[in-house]
Amino acid sequence: MHSESTTKTYLYLRVGLVALAVFLGASLVIELTVGDGSWLGSISAYYYTPVRAVFVGTLVAMGVCLIAIKGRDRPREDLMLNLAGMCAPVVALCPTPLEDVVACGDATRCVPPAYVPGVENNIGALLVVGVIGLLFAARTVRRGAEEGRDLVALGVSATGIVGLALWFLLGRDSFLDYAHYGTAVPMFGLIVAVAVVNAAKVDEFVDAGGTLAMGRAATFRMAYRLIAWVMGLVIVGALALFVIKAATGSQPFDHWVFVVEALLLVAFATFWILQTVQYAADGAPA
Repeated sequence: MHSESTTKTYLYLRVGLVALAVFLGASLVIELTVGDGSWLGSISAYYYTPVRAVFVGTLVAMGVCLIAIKGRDRPREDLMLNLAGMCAPVVALCPTPLEDVVACGDATRCVPPAYVPGVENNIGALLVVGVIGLLFAARTVRRGAEEGRDLVALGVSATGIVGLALWFLLGRDSFLDYAHYGTAVPMFGLIVAVAVVNAAKVDEFVDAGGTLAMGRAATFRMAYRLIAWVMGLVIVGALALFVIKAATGSQPFDHWVFVVEALLLVAFATFWILQTVQYAADGAPA
């Protein structure tokens, strides 16, 4: 039995994730309407504008929330949420490189030198917290009832942190150039996978005697599948456009990355709202 306080805490955590997405969206709208009005090439590029504090704070907080929330379909959903949560702070703390001749000199694109010490400090601190988190998780796993499955999830998470640390320490220039994209794409891909898993779990929950009516369960299932398809197509389309730009130097329009990121942010918020409503409807917090 879950206590009322536990249920409310879990609900507020989920609602907080949606609020964070709205927080970032509101900051972007304010910058576009009240700021200098310039429409940058991507949401990530607003790291270099007054939106920076909101952008970084939102993604770091989202990462914490995604790790804290436990998926029902363990270990698959829980692992995917954890990995997405691990990616989010890296996306926030390692900004997208700029194509700036003044800042980059001979390089085509770079993280401006003035920002590099901050990135190095922040990523170093993140790795310290990641190691501490792994040690805590290892202790928790040893006390858990599902030690075998949780050990697999722990091993995958540890591999991710070790890989990130080695990349940061041994390939600093490459890390600064590609870590933002190298974690943003997997983060959204994992959210797509979570949506797919939830589409299947709706049916399983009804079959197991859950409180959701069949018709309502079908609605949730269709919505999850639609969100997964939309996010998947957006990601595939973005990758295709990126390859075309890298190969030919041309792009369909200047702000296509901004549009892609905005669509993914809206889809993510929509998915999270639907899942929160579903969980409240079937009467269980996790």
